[in-house]
Amino acid sequence: MDFLWSLFGFVFAIGILVTIHEAGHYLMARYFNIKVLQFSLGFGKPFWVKQFGETEFRLCPILLGGYVKFVDEREGDVAEEDIARAFNRQSVYKRFLVVLAGPVINLLFAWLAFSLIYFSGIPGIKPMFSDQTISGTLYEQMSNKVLIKEEEAVWEVVSIQGERVYSWQEVHLEIVQALVNEETVLEAELLSSKEALKQQVVLSLEDLDINQPNQNWLGMLGFRPYQPTLLPVIGQVQANSPASAAGLITGDKVLKLGGVQINTWQDLVHIVQANPENVLELVYERQGVAFTRMIHLATKNHQGESVGSLGVAAYIPKNILAPYVVTKSFGMVESLQRGFFHSVDLVNMTLVMIKRMIVGEVSVQNLSGPVSIAQFSGQALESGWIPFLSLLGLLSLSLGVLNLLPIPILDGGHLFFYLIEMVKGSPVSQAVESVAHKVGLLIILSLTFFVIFNDISRIING
Repeated sequence: MDFLWSLFGFVFAIGILVTIHEAGHYLMARYFNIKVLQFSLGFGKPFWVKQFGETEFRLCPILLGGYVKFVDEREGDVAEEDIARAFNRQSVYKRFLVVLAGPVINLLFAWLAFSLIYFSGIPGIKPMFSDQTISGTLYEQMSNKVLIKEEEAVWEVVSIQGERVYSWQEVHLEIVQALVNEETVLEAELLSSKEALKQQVVLSLEDLDINQPNQNWLGMLGFRPYQPTLLPVIGQVQANSPASAAGLITGDKVLKLGGVQINTWQDLVHIVQANPENVLELVYERQGVAFTRMIHLATKNHQGESVGSLGVAAYIPKNILAPYVVTKSFGMVESLQRGFFHSVDLVNMTLVMIKRMIVGEVSVQNLSGPVSIAQFSGQALESGWIPFLSLLGLLSLSLGVLNLLPIPILDGGHLFFYLIEMVKGSPVSQAVESVAHKVGLLIILSLTFFVIFNDISRIING
């Protein structure tokens, strides 16, 4: 089922993004009265062809891109009546705008997608934590200011680096942005729910490694997100897991594991994670009757470490999470503003990451390919329309930025040649352009194979 979700999500997401991108080229060409012969989604032999007016629309099986084919004297004979509408006969400025329209419409789509998400409301977990569970520099600073007392107090992160945050997801994004921009400290404003007391703390980022995204960055900064107390009742059992092999079902309550009394779900998590591949005695209750089983725990990768796995999820009563969940929405104008600045931040992060990869400061292992995109698409589509729209916005923005890079064969490569033509007053020679396109094709193919290798490595290594 996960494979089907991933396949459908990938086809749906890439289909939308490629359509949008090629539509930018197509619409700008029509605006300048340039004749469009073909509009193709995908590559390879088409399985659907339909003529609309003077343009043939195609669907092809290899959905990793697309193209718009114009009338062009460099690619074959052109009818006398179409010569004035040929792409090569247009001014360099018109050709520049036609090529630019593809990446630009991807960037505009990303902006509108993020704006719609802000307008509809972004669900998340409130950035709350208990002062009894903090550690590291955060604990030192709060202890020095005598903010930690014997009685537990719940705090909330109000802002990071001066930016208002409403969820742990936003806190994490601010941490990523700080690491990308090579900032050394993180300034956080905290608010106590009991005494309405505000406090500024400055946390060091020195131990956080952007090349290790599996690190528990929140935990390394001293935060442990506040969790309501859950009973050790099973809400879901994964197929082919130790729990399913032992016959556990939804509604079973764990009483003991490895001889240790289990009072809360967190007790269960601690024991399970500390015993990868171990065989433990499990005592559980079903409909008031206690049962005992020997259970062989599995191993999984969690935040870069091998930990035990039981293959169950907690039963969470609907009302227990209400105080910790937030859905923040904004008016139309503010949503457009926030969507714009969010897009600008992501473009900046993308360009900085590319630069740091080129100079070797950031590992190229961070690059993801079509397999990862398929996995993310399936998960996002399964989670709801807002996560899927968020992924579409991120992918569209990435597609727009990458297509503007001055790599021959990409839109950015064509734009670079047009800029040279504007400066020197004549086009780049076809011989130079042909060699550049071959080099560009080699770069793109090499990058494609590399990111697919990255994807496969991630799957193999868990």
